[in-house]
Amino acid sequence: MALIECYECKRSISSEATACIHCGAPLAEAQAPQAEKGTSTISFGSLPRNKAVPEAFVPPPAPERPKIMPAAAGRRRRSQPVEPVLNPDGSRPVEGWLKIMAFLMPLVFVWFLLRSGHSLKQRLLGFGWLALLILCVAITPTPPPV
Repeated sequence: MALIECYECKRSISSEATACIHCGAPLAEAQAPQAEKGTSTISFGSLPRNKAVPEAFVPPPAPERPKIMPAAAGRRRRSQPVEPVLNPDGSRPVEGWLKIMAFLMPLVFVWFLLRSGHSLKQRLLGFGWLALLILCVAITPTPPPV
């Protein structure tokens, strides 16, 4: 005895069964023509129920037991309100990456100081550094053409 697949509902059934225990499709008649022709059956629905074959008993699902979970499993961690870090004068601090990049490439990164929260002192220092570099480039002597 081997398990085969029902051509109608595609569930596993015994090879000795005369009808599928799940859908009631007759197997002995369906297997004989397939063995001769060597083709498979294409199904677009279920066959009418065979009244001579008893329906399979499907027990009702057992009532679900409540899952036992740790006490804190369903709760979200309460996040503390994040206080923004401010300088003593109430302005936002200049981040480390912005300090480095404004020093190395002020033409691009000094504009980040225009974001809200930066103080006038921080902006003057950044744009003053940019102006100093532009002035240095402007007054450097150019070598005479050869």
